[in-house]
Amino acid sequence: AGAVTPSRIYASSRTEDSLQKLKVFGVNTCLDNLWTVKNSNITVLAIKPLAFPKVLNDIAPAVGPNNIILSVAAGVTIDSIQQRLPHHAKVVRAMLNTAVQIRDGAICYTTGRNIVESDQELVHRFFSSVGLTLESEEKHLDAVVGLSGSAPAYFYLILEALSDAGVRHGLSRDVATRHASQAMLGSARMVLESGRHPGELKDEVCSPGGVTINAIYSMEKAGVRAAMMDAVDACIKRNYELARLND
Repeated sequence: AGAVTPSRIYASSRTEDSLQKLKVFGVNTCLDNLWTVKNSNITVLAIKPLAFPKVLNDIAPAVGPNNIILSVAAGVTIDSIQQRLPHHAKVVRAMLNTAVQIRDGAICYTTGRNIVESDQELVHRFFSSVGLTLESEEKHLDAVVGLSGSAPAYFYLILEALSDAGVRHGLSRDVATRHASQAMLGSARMVLESGRHPGELKDEVCSPGGVTINAIYSMEKAGVRAAMMDAVDACIKRNYELARLND
């Protein structure tokens, strides 16, 4: 995203195959996690939750007072990370979504006990280079996991359904998908840029007795609103389960 030049990035993994995709960008790679931590100001732990205990135990000797350990895993609390690292460890926990790949992600983070203002500013700049970045209390991160962290999957499912509907009514797959995607993108921008409530913007599209309010009625009758809320609840519940496994 341009925030850091590739030559200043160090990446490690268990296998050489996992590092191949990163090598093409010119980053420094190796199979030694300790080496990576020693050469980094910010260490991003982009690993599965169940791998945390082993990885944290492995890197603990290399974590100095100026290292920021940044976790992007669901269900892994700051406390569970700090328990396996030296007392001086600076820990940040964040939730982001896959749209960071195109610098349009949604990121929420919270900081541990040793993070000072300059660290917080560095972390905020780091994440802001790849999307909308907000700081929050850790107790709210579970909701963020279910809301924006997993949301791309929800939206892809909705987009696929809208595209199928377009194809069903004679549009080509490409045209149907592009129209549905642009409609979703434009609607999201309207909410963010106007600051208005989604319900208010929805009402502007629904003229009395018109086609859109008829479509909304069909969606409400089918339980779309409740289904989306249930999906977020299910995601958060699973996140709690993962947290208990790692504590």
